[in-house]
Amino acid sequence: MKHIYLIFFTLLLCIKGTCQDQKYMDSLMSGLDSALEDTVRVNLLNKIASELFYVNQEQIYEIAQQALELSETSDYKTGIAEAYNNLGIYFRLKGVYELAIDYTYKSLDIMEQTNNVSGIGRCYNLIGIIYYNLNNNEISLEYFSKALEIAIQQNDRKWMSGNYNNQGLVYEKIGEYGKALECYHKALEINIELNNKNWIATNYGNIGSLYQIMGNPKCLDYYFKRLQLKVELNDAAGISFSSYLIGKYYNSQNKFNEALPFLIDSYLINDSIGSLLQVTRVAFELSSAYAGLKNYEEAYKYQVLYKLHDDSLNFEESTQKITRLEMQYNFKKDQPLKEMSYQKTKLLQFALGIFLIFMVITVILLISRQKAKVNQQTLEQKKIQLENSLMHEELIFKDELLQDNIDYLVTKNNLISTISEKLIREKPAFVKENQHLINEIILELQSGMDNDLWEEFELRFNQVHTDFYKNLNNKAPYLTLNDKKLCAFLRLNMSSREIAAITHQSISSIETARTRLRKKLEISNLDLTLQEYLSQF
Repeated sequence: MKHIYLIFFTLLLCIKGTCQDQKYMDSLMSGLDSALEDTVRVNLLNKIASELFYVNQEQIYEIAQQALELSETSDYKTGIAEAYNNLGIYFRLKGVYELAIDYTYKSLDIMEQTNNVSGIGRCYNLIGIIYYNLNNNEISLEYFSKALEIAIQQNDRKWMSGNYNNQGLVYEKIGEYGKALECYHKALEINIELNNKNWIATNYGNIGSLYQIMGNPKCLDYYFKRLQLKVELNDAAGISFSSYLIGKYYNSQNKFNEALPFLIDSYLINDSIGSLLQVTRVAFELSSAYAGLKNYEEAYKYQVLYKLHDDSLNFEESTQKITRLEMQYNFKKDQPLKEMSYQKTKLLQFALGIFLIFMVITVILLISRQKAKVNQQTLEQKKIQLENSLMHEELIFKDELLQDNIDYLVTKNNLISTISEKLIREKPAFVKENQHLINEIILELQSGMDNDLWEEFELRFNQVHTDFYKNLNNKAPYLTLNDKKLCAFLRLNMSSREIAAITHQSISSIETARTRLRKKLEISNLDLTLQEYLSQF
């Protein structure tokens, strides 16, 4: 009875909280109706889009698009950047990561142009989250570290804690539990100082989960601390998940009687608020607990419920995947008509220019032919020979320049990486007062690495091998962008070590990519190297 009362009380408070959120949204909408200046309207629209994260995520796209269109009309860069940021958040929530990262980088570019330091930090944090969801832990940790550095510079204690926590999530995922625990405790210390109870509860849960992975029974203390805070905050979903964590832990210890009350509470709350994923998880644990108590009738009942919910969940996930793919297709298909119109205008201007040049050349040729037909033919022949000779020499020069550029970049990045690794390895040997200086040297060295050299490389490559991509695409149109990049490197007879130095990947990753490329090109069974095969394009 005590547990049922807790659930009922929590649901009432959640309804009250929803009403309060709606009142706040109504006040923002009211301000929108009375706003006269475009910049004021844009700022309100972006604020509404960000607040919809907690109220109605489906409406974020519509409101953010309105803010973007109005900002572009008035050339309001701050509004454009914030709208891009909200669109990045929307597509991340939908799992359309290609569009999410595209919009976030667009936002970051404008934030950097306008020197909006806090905005840059928010973009870094969002990029880190996207790469974390894509399991690219190295890049994710890099951006969380950048966001943390900005928060420290601005003495933004809230986002210092947020980025410490995010770093901890990455460290936990890659198995560096000591670093993860250190980050979680730093975040917890700041949130206790700020009395940010929601984030304190999150830190408790993360520390508890990590302790459970490490086999430390202290995890239960942190789960109970999390539950206590969620009860104080009247957070029904938080209470449910905290109870689930406690029940699951008791199950792992074969303490089934202790597990049941928490699991039942969690199941009933989630069933009330419609959380299908959590209901499925709890039903599985309830089935395990009743089986452990040899109450097979109840165990079977929850096993059936688990299976039912799991099937529904799989169907829902499939539907969501289809929806994400349709959304991505429709978005690309309906890309702004303004861009198409602009390209069409440029094409017409180019065609007109070519036509005019052609007419001028035609007139000159006609006049020249009338004056000295024989001399003109001789001059044309010499001109063609000279152009061919120059083109041949230029091609050789560009080829040599491309190879020199690659050798330079490989040598430079290898040298910087080697020095950075040595400094990181030897850093503990330096006195504490010099630690900060060593960190700065490492960061300055790493910032000098040519991480964005692909555009320069591709420009030079196309100048030398003009039809390579066209011929390759005709032969294998299904290759990805990364496959085509690898083909370009191999066309230049580059080794796996050289490719790894330029792309900042491991040699084993390059070797794996080469094996997959052979399969895609259907030459796995041929006695032919990739370099030999690609030399024909």
